[in-house]
Amino acid sequence: MVFRKRSQSKINSIAEMKSSANKILGILLIATLPVVSTLLAADAVSPASVPLKMAVETKGPVRAPEPLKEKVPTSGKGFWKFIAARDLVQVPEEAKPFIKGAHGTVIFDADRDTIYWGLEKVGWVGFGNHLTKSWVVQGDAAFKAGGLHGADILKRRGKLPVIAVADNVRGEVYITDTSFQHAEHLDWPAGGPYKAKGEYHPTDVAFVGNGKLFVTDGYGKAFFMPFTAEPLKFSGEFFGGKDMSKTPHGITYNPSDKTLLISARPEGLMKKWSIAKKEFTAVDALPAGAVLCDIDLWDEYALAPCLDGPDRTAGPIYIVNNKTKSVVATIRPKEDLGFTDAQHIHDACWYFAKNGRRTDVYIIFTNWNPGGIGAMKLVNVAD
Repeated sequence: MVFRKRSQSKINSIAEMKSSANKILGILLIATLPVVSTLLAADAVSPASVPLKMAVETKGPVRAPEPLKEKVPTSGKGFWKFIAARDLVQVPEEAKPFIKGAHGTVIFDADRDTIYWGLEKVGWVGFGNHLTKSWVVQGDAAFKAGGLHGADILKRRGKLPVIAVADNVRGEVYITDTSFQHAEHLDWPAGGPYKAKGEYHPTDVAFVGNGKLFVTDGYGKAFFMPFTAEPLKFSGEFFGGKDMSKTPHGITYNPSDKTLLISARPEGLMKKWSIAKKEFTAVDALPAGAVLCDIDLWDEYALAPCLDGPDRTAGPIYIVNNKTKSVVATIRPKEDLGFTDAQHIHDACWYFAKNGRRTDVYIIFTNWNPGGIGAMKLVNVAD
């Protein structure tokens, strides 16, 4: 199975990143100098968008759970039905005053059975022991000074995983391991289309292999751009811009075909971009009116959390089968499961827990305005 973006347990690109990732925390160079830039308006040759089909699946990528005996509200259809798991991801007391201001990300460290939630003015909040325990991470002061808006995680053999996170408030990217004790800073991309730091507000970041990452400037000029891990600096190329998307909110690497998936938020589009060809190769459209925030991958299945649904309804989380180009479930945390604050879903990730010979599947999500976090569990219920 391939877990990309925030579910990092079996990342295919680990071998490619090994050399650079092992040294990443020793990086001292901060990219503040102008670079020779290449500006490519990527959308000029973008394919037309194709609406995703609606489909029902009776089987999934894991064995179905035991049939659920009690009658409780569910959301979804076919194989993909979920219930609220309200006893999980309980926010620690010292973080509760800041919940409503949440505007952040969730990532999954599978080897350590831990979810990390980026909470503005708090930093990182950890959830472990099958998500029954929680704590505020005591780490580098940078993590609570800005906004931990979108992140990615990379497994390293024999070492702590590496996390890259975009701070939309301070206009920087941080790189750290999961001790969170020291954050390396990547400043704004001086040069090219950027004339001042205030024009740059990055919203997400992705590891892509060969010591390279990409960041998307979702709240700024709407370019996405590569940078290197060693030295930590921008590569001088800029792709996209406002013609590509008014808000390219998320960026996700798919190691199966070495492409990036750009989450074009207001347009509700999943835009596939070839790293090798430096061009868009496909554009998939969610149901009209969906406002897409990000994508998290589990093999061919994509979680697509949305700020709003069609007709400005509460934000859903779509499950998309990328192989069949179909929406196989629409999960509605607020409308179906009673998460009353989950009006706008800002991010979501897959979470997996071994249960004997079975694997329990969860969706962890965080919402915005008001902020919050929640968990939903896959169940087996007849239609």
